[in-house]
Amino acid sequence: MKKRILYSSMLTCIFIFSPAFLVKFDATSQNTNNQVNISQEIKDEEIVSVFSSNTCFKKTYYINAAEVYAYENPGENQKISFTAMENDAVISYKEDNGYIYCEESNNGKKGWIKNTKENLKVNIDKKTEYVIDVCISSQRMKVFKKDKLLKDIACSTGILGNSDTETPLGTFYIQTKGNYFFSGKYQEGGRYYIKFFSDYLIHSIPVDKNGNIIEEERKKIGNPASHGCIRISMNDSKWVYDNIPQGSEVSIHY
Repeated sequence: MKKRILYSSMLTCIFIFSPAFLVKFDATSQNTNNQVNISQEIKDEEIVSVFSSNTCFKKTYYINAAEVYAYENPGENQKISFTAMENDAVISYKEDNGYIYCEESNNGKKGWIKNTKENLKVNIDKKTEYVIDVCISSQRMKVFKKDKLLKDIACSTGILGNSDTETPLGTFYIQTKGNYFFSGKYQEGGRYYIKFFSDYLIHSIPVDKNGNIIEEERKKIGNPASHGCIRISMNDSKWVYDNIPQGSEVSIHY
């Protein structure tokens, strides 16, 4: 009789508490599944990050001294190609024997600058009221005024993996603005452009020689597709052209 009572009690306990164990097991299983998904997301992000950094051929420096000479060939006894002034941006394409081969921001002249801390720095601290923030990874362009978001729009930056077409990374400032340009080299033009470095612009969807939108290029907004410029829609380019003043910061990053 005592054995029956004991068995009965044990069965009752199992019946009462087993749902709790089952629920806990399910929760554990769900947590495990969540951890797998999160890990996969992190892994994917790491791949994107590595891919991005490995395909960037251009590096931006800023002049640290009052003025710095760039030479036609590596070495200080060479002919001077151009003179860069303090805080000017230069885009480096390659390095050789302690010199970087770079392009200056105004006219696109190229030359070799000795890569020293006295000549070059990697950051510049100059705040402006308006900031255009371009993310190459997301292909989005955000416009801020005193840290308040004004616009968040799709864009197309340069095609990755080619030094001739990649959009340079760094902090730049709007130099000039214009209503229209046309490139004979690419047989494309654009409207409502702003120039932030040499021949690099933010402009509308490309247009043909007659000023008509190239429909094939319109479809590429949101994907890297340009020769290095940053493309946005016609309406967005008009808004940026009308509202963002010369001298404003343009920050480009992954």
